[in-house]
Amino acid sequence: MAENTNQIIHSPMELNGLSKYFSLIRHRIVEYAIWTFCELGIPDLMADHKTPITALELSQLPKNNWNAEYLYRLLRVIADAGIITQINTDEKNSNQPEETIRFQLTEDGLLLTSNHWSKIPDIIRLFINPITDKTYSYFPSIIKFGNRNGNCFEQAFGCNMFEYMKREENKEYAHIFNNGMLSYSNYTATAIISTVDFGRFHTLVDIGGGLGTLLSSIMEKYQSLYGILFDLDHVIENAKTINPNEFQRKQIEINRYEFISGDMFKSETIPSGDAYIFKAIIHDWNDEKSIEILKSILNANETQMKKSITVFIIESIITSENKDNWEAHVSDIHMLSNLGAKERSLSEYTNLLNKSGYELKHVYKTEGPISIIEAITTTNPKIN
Repeated sequence: MAENTNQIIHSPMELNGLSKYFSLIRHRIVEYAIWTFCELGIPDLMADHKTPITALELSQLPKNNWNAEYLYRLLRVIADAGIITQINTDEKNSNQPEETIRFQLTEDGLLLTSNHWSKIPDIIRLFINPITDKTYSYFPSIIKFGNRNGNCFEQAFGCNMFEYMKREENKEYAHIFNNGMLSYSNYTATAIISTVDFGRFHTLVDIGGGLGTLLSSIMEKYQSLYGILFDLDHVIENAKTINPNEFQRKQIEINRYEFISGDMFKSETIPSGDAYIFKAIIHDWNDEKSIEILKSILNANETQMKKSITVFIIESIITSENKDNWEAHVSDIHMLSNLGAKERSLSEYTNLLNKSGYELKHVYKTEGPISIIEAITTTNPKIN
């Protein structure tokens, strides 16, 4: 059996033999350590302290009464991950390293502070947490029985994920989810903006656009563009009340954008526009619901005259069955377990578009893991 040795920093996917599985297990524990590091707000505490700090000092900060030894052992793993750096003192023979060894954030560690624009801590807390663990515990069930008993999330919590987030007692999870999506938008925005020319449109509507990160980034580049952020009531309320909001943060004039709340399944609530963005939206739904969403855009734009509509579907498209497409394959598993949905191949998207009354115009491959489908349609004149 082939073995790989002395490659502890490699991804388990790059290893062979027993090393693959032992590395997989150890990396999983590193993930839990990073989640704990974020969950306890340690990046902010270290950043606020400004100078290197010992585990003992960190454990005794105001409002903390933590176990210093255990905290040191956590920080040691976080240092191995390159998130903090370990500064040894001259007291090398100390039996209490929590009192002598100091730590400080690295450049990568600063990304985990709560005021960093990337919002990376929230996407970590979204994907690595007890809720996700409980959800995936039902994965064997859906492989055996399909969605007969609901998707994994529904079996774990008795409702779908979107209903779960609407509940008052789950506001914190909803907040983490929204910021996690903001983090994903920050991660992908540059690739999207540099790939597609949005300057040819007058009104761009971001469907399910969250806090407006992507839309405001596009409008920052295209000064003549009018933008509409469209999402559910509680999401739009959150987007409007953040001070500064995403548009203000990018110094976009107030007369160039608006917030509209509604339901993408109800065409009467969807604003009229000449272009629409669906980023990480269609993969949340099965084929029937996806077609319903796309048709809602058509119905929302019925006028006395024919009107051309462009939609941009931004997703991880399954371009091959090979390992080089592994990120899309992994995302597909996540969609299946949490929402009973899927990532799709280009042929599957083409089929969806055709059934919804659209024609595939172009596919843009970005430098990152996402692709952008541009599709067009023409509305039928409204008959009085």
